[in-house]
Amino acid sequence: MRRLLVIALFLLCTAEARAAEPPLWLREPALSPDGSRIAFRVRGRIWTVPAGGGEARALTPAGLHAETPLWSPDGRSLAFASDRSGALNLYSAPAEGGAAKRLTWYSRDERPMSVTPDGWAALFASWRLGDATRTFAPPGLSEHASQVYAVPLAGGRETLVLPNAALDARWDPEGRRLLYTSPNVEQRFRQHQVSRAVRQVWLYDAATGRHERLTDGTRESRDAVWLPGGEIAYLGEASGSLNVWRLSLTDRVPHQVTQFEDDGPVRFLSASRDGDLAFARDGQIYRLRRGTALPEPVPVTVAEATFPDEVPARISDFTDLAPSPSGHEVALVSLGEIYVASRDGKSVKRITRTAGEERGPAFSPDGRRLVYAAERDGHWGLYEARPAHADERGFAQATHLVERALPTPPGDAFLPTWSPDGRHLAYIHDRGAVHVLDPATGTDREVVPPGLFYPYRDASWWLSWSPDGRWLALPVQLDRGFTHNVAVVPADGSRPPRRVAPAGEGQSEAQWSPDGGMLIWRSEPEDLHSASGATEPQIFDPEGLEDREHRLSQGHVDVVQAVLMRDGVSLLVVEQSERPKGEGYAVTGTLRDLRQGTRRTLFSDLPCRRFSPVRLSRDQRTLSFLSANGFTEVDLTKGTSRHVRVEAEAGHDPAARLAAGFDQSWRLTRAKFLDPGMHGVDWEAVRSRYARFLPALADARDLAELLSEMAGELDASHTRAVLGPGVPPGEETASLGLFYDETYPGPGMRVAAILPAGPFDAGDTQLAPGDVITAIDGEAVPEEGGLRRLLRGAKDRRIEVAFAKPDGTERRERRVPVSLERERDLAFERWRRQRRDAVAARSCGRLGYVHVRAMNAASYRGTFAEVFGRFGRAEGLVVDVRFNGGGNLHNQLLTMLSGRPYLTFAPRSGPVQNDPRDRWSRPSAVLMNGASYSDASIFPQGYHDLGIGPLIGEPVAGTGTFVWWVSSPIVPRLTYGLPQVALYRTDGSRLENTDVLPDLAVPADPAAWAEGRDPQLDAAVDRLLGGTGGACQPASAEAAPR
Repeated sequence: MRRLLVIALFLLCTAEARAAEPPLWLREPALSPDGSRIAFRVRGRIWTVPAGGGEARALTPAGLHAETPLWSPDGRSLAFASDRSGALNLYSAPAEGGAAKRLTWYSRDERPMSVTPDGWAALFASWRLGDATRTFAPPGLSEHASQVYAVPLAGGRETLVLPNAALDARWDPEGRRLLYTSPNVEQRFRQHQVSRAVRQVWLYDAATGRHERLTDGTRESRDAVWLPGGEIAYLGEASGSLNVWRLSLTDRVPHQVTQFEDDGPVRFLSASRDGDLAFARDGQIYRLRRGTALPEPVPVTVAEATFPDEVPARISDFTDLAPSPSGHEVALVSLGEIYVASRDGKSVKRITRTAGEERGPAFSPDGRRLVYAAERDGHWGLYEARPAHADERGFAQATHLVERALPTPPGDAFLPTWSPDGRHLAYIHDRGAVHVLDPATGTDREVVPPGLFYPYRDASWWLSWSPDGRWLALPVQLDRGFTHNVAVVPADGSRPPRRVAPAGEGQSEAQWSPDGGMLIWRSEPEDLHSASGATEPQIFDPEGLEDREHRLSQGHVDVVQAVLMRDGVSLLVVEQSERPKGEGYAVTGTLRDLRQGTRRTLFSDLPCRRFSPVRLSRDQRTLSFLSANGFTEVDLTKGTSRHVRVEAEAGHDPAARLAAGFDQSWRLTRAKFLDPGMHGVDWEAVRSRYARFLPALADARDLAELLSEMAGELDASHTRAVLGPGVPPGEETASLGLFYDETYPGPGMRVAAILPAGPFDAGDTQLAPGDVITAIDGEAVPEEGGLRRLLRGAKDRRIEVAFAKPDGTERRERRVPVSLERERDLAFERWRRQRRDAVAARSCGRLGYVHVRAMNAASYRGTFAEVFGRFGRAEGLVVDVRFNGGGNLHNQLLTMLSGRPYLTFAPRSGPVQNDPRDRWSRPSAVLMNGASYSDASIFPQGYHDLGIGPLIGEPVAGTGTFVWWVSSPIVPRLTYGLPQVALYRTDGSRLENTDVLPDLAVPADPAAWAEGRDPQLDAAVDRLLGGTGGACQPASAEAAPR
């Protein structure tokens, strides 16, 4: 009996130990065709496990992220995606383990979807140019811009299967019909969306070219798989949460299979040949055997994987700098850590060593103390560091540092700013108020209450002390919205803030003149202004400031720094500009004499980091800013510059950094999400549910997916987390600006069309559609990877392109390939011109057409030029915002299109003109579709509400909010969306999550697109003309080869 008791206690302890183990984040289970095994992903690796559970075996190595395993029909091999070359490309490997074979070479992520029934190839989604005539969407990065390709599992030529977007594509066992999911501009892990634009399951018949929608409604359906007996299973949200549903292709009546309600959606559905199902939910894998009603969790044991406590690293890339008052040292920020370097960069001291973020370093006026903000213990606080030994005057060579937390009231505190005498710190409290702290005594007072300024980004704040320490300059918000004006407030808080020069334009970055008698600030768009203008030393007087305002700059400049020098008449202005050919950014400095109106260039075209701060030394002799691998100093007295290389130790705990990135995203969402009630979601409980999976993450891709799942709980747009490009230069795909004939089976790649303004759109070229490119720099185009493999690293480098004419004649030409971003721009312009020409043809030249590519200034300028230049005399206008990803342009567009004539100019001879000349007053119509996102959904709703004209096309999901895309300072390349501003119509309804409905519905038609037709565009023309397209022959939307 005693022995049995010991055994029982041992088993109990073992069970408790297992229960205490952190749960696994098991993702993407793929049931083998015979139903005996499951492949899945965890910790950035592909594993396999018996379908009944057990010890998992790793297929891919640690440190090389892999995802989306797909079984071959015979179960002997697996295809998957891996980013071991920077972007997610396709690979294959034996199911029992072995070396992986690379199948695709492309520097944009590609998504594996299924393996063909004969086991020959893997289907995958890729974001390329597609087909010259049959691809409908212009190139982009949303799901709508993808196409379906196939690549042999053994390696070989990639072929185009479908020219338009079809996600989760799977052939039936006979290879005749293809199940797929329609695209959605929203992230894959958003939950509970109710919209007519959500993903749905479609069926494509290869024999007839017909596309048929199998599911309908306002809830998402996706991830369909084939079952025996003419049935399919898919994931659907019709019950309120993603569950498994079954549908017979005979009666088309859906039946719910699983009944999960809480603790997360069902994800990643897969099926065996006999109809067993596997899926993931809440970090676990489930199996549902055919003929049974309840799914069973699959017990999986994965070999323990631990991160090292610290990964050694070196960094030389920084995001902020602050020179010391003496100029002998520079504080720098990189990956959320604070460093201090000597002026020559040879000595570097790491000030902080935490997983969280530190930012905003500021030296005290005597240079003995360094303060900064740090996110620790669940909130932002202020910290002060100093050398421990009094005889060590600097930080860079200090042997030991002492850090202390400064006392601040509960809540977040950041942006510490020293008073000139070093006795006080002004800072931002809880993203709404301004406080002043005495670090010595801990006395803290509020000088500006919350509610006077809304910081769209945390970096939106700035504070500036007057030289005598009696005043603070800071931004305040106008009643009319996000326009901020410069204000001043007594540093003791005795009076409320007062605007210096009230204006309807935004004002920022105010600085005091050395004598304290003048304020200088930037205004939109980038003009310089001052108030007071006196050059005699004086006490600052806030009365009548608006009467003493002066504009200091003429024209618009991209000013990154402007300082009034000590003589009171010289203004130092530093401007930033983009260098040609994507070579980064540069700064130019001029000294302007405000009395004489003259200017002198001090330095020009010095390379700098974009968004780098520009700091002037206390003696106004040296200017510093960030540049590649360190910083640059400019001696203003000599006009000379020197680059200082800085390399610092950056060892870190990778698991702690992922956890800190998770926590920062969660906290920032809690602080700034557009609805204080978090859309009814218990955000604390959500954090607990997802934080338990942190130990199972291996890398930033894992974290981005976890954050997307967590944010998806909010049922809001703009909530995805993404990992930015990490492709090394040698792997970046370059482009020759060509469409290729995807049906050509021979060696090389046959040209289908040449992009206007691309590398081969030149008068001296002999290349033409129908020619076959055979080699690059003497290397034959391989079957595996094709031209894209040979064009890696070839951007902006002259190469020799060999090609064969149809008669067999060989030619060679030297060309300079362009980037994929440039290729995308050229292809968009071709797409836009096709539709402009089609509208002109169908309307007999009576209508104009403009496509607004993005809601930004460049698009507005192009649209304005087209509307009032090319189409100034058109009878009507088609305004196309399909595939527009948003920005902030709705108000300008609505103003432009809502003109009403009130005056006519009739000269003695010449054309008659009407006012308003800068507003369209004739009929117009707006084209929209499911990829009209963000501000491109706000614009059509406003267009409808103002009664300007008809909306034509598809329902558009309500995604009307303003978002802050947060670039994580501690997890490289990670960016996540934070929607923080709700928009309401005049009737009180909110734009977010309210569909914009067309007046004339023209649904998506993949079959028409594959024929080169655009039914939505035709419908818009016909609606404006009130008929069927005029008396002339309608033109095809297909473009000529050149």
